[in-house]
Amino acid sequence: SCHFNTQPMASACPLGYSSSSDSSKAATDGASAEPAAAVLPESRLSREREVSTIPSADGTPFLYPSERQFYSSATAKGHDLAPNDMSMVIAIHNAVNEKTWQDILRYEALHAQECAAPKLIRFLGRPGELSPKAYFASFSGRTLPFDRHDWYVDRCGTPVRYVVDFYDGKSSPDHPVSIHIDARPEVSWSGLRDRFRMWEKDLKIF
Repeated sequence: SCHFNTQPMASACPLGYSSSSDSSKAATDGASAEPAAAVLPESRLSREREVSTIPSADGTPFLYPSERQFYSSATAKGHDLAPNDMSMVIAIHNAVNEKTWQDILRYEALHAQECAAPKLIRFLGRPGELSPKAYFASFSGRTLPFDRHDWYVDRCGTPVRYVVDFYDGKSSPDHPVSIHIDARPEVSWSGLRDRFRMWEKDLKIF
């Protein structure tokens, strides 16, 4: 899970609107925090872009959107964001993506001998589409994820799809924004085998 020491937001949904992504696209949704005394004009938003740790198909790292890019992209799609919130929204967006990639790398480490340097080809936002795991878990009382992504990884020539569900986590006074990330290989023979191997590893059975 990702925990953030920020003021509470009406909706902690940092990955909720984009249908696809590359190094120049944002994949985030968020709602405004409480109104600030002075509204920062859009022209004052930062143009600086943070370099991710996620390698793209050509090996260069993905670049996260700047505050201004993110704000322009989100508002063009009809989302209501306050310019004053953008530094917080960007921080959450980037942290969630980094944590997702680290969770994927745990599975990719099972294949380190065949591929030491997996890369992210692309990811696809699928908001409103429940994964099979999220669907069946809902019958046991688990809350539904607020977003879903499919991340496509290049395992040194072998394409692999990961399913990622994003849930609202348990907040606390110190961390009012909390996001739980459930990243795992797709439902396939190799994907299910990797899920079982990771389950064994986490339980330290052998």
